Amino acid sequence: MSTRRADVLRGAADARSLAAEQRARRAVQELQRRGATITFQAVAAEAGVSRAFLYGHRQLRTAIEQLRQERQDIPPGLPAHQRASGESLRARLRGMLEENKRLRSENAQLRDELALAHGEVRELKLARPHRSAK
Repeated sequence: MSTRRADVLRGAADARSLAAEQRARRAVQELQRRGATITFQAVAAEAGVSRAFLYGHRQLRTAIEQLRQERQDIPPGLPAHQRASGESLRARLRGMLEENKRLRSENAQLRDELALAHGEVRELKLARPHRSAK
């Protein structure tokens, strides 16, 4: 490939990359203006670029990660006295784990019963006298 052709192709690639970067920056601003959650997927969809492009562009990646972190720092909508306590959440988790254990046991019992029923059906089919066609 000639050097001139390589330079032209490199210039075109740089122009596409710059245009994609500008679209991504505008997308971030637009998402912020709308109050939308800033994520790599949201910015990529809004800008028409790939997430790989955003992750690979150091400045865009840093900006998106910072905006995402800022959004997570916003306190939840419920006041502290209305939120579930750590002990309450642990108690709920223990209850769910116990329920899960009970359901697993019940499933095992039902599988055993089903296997027995299938066995009985098979025995009945084998014990039935075979009717020959007339």
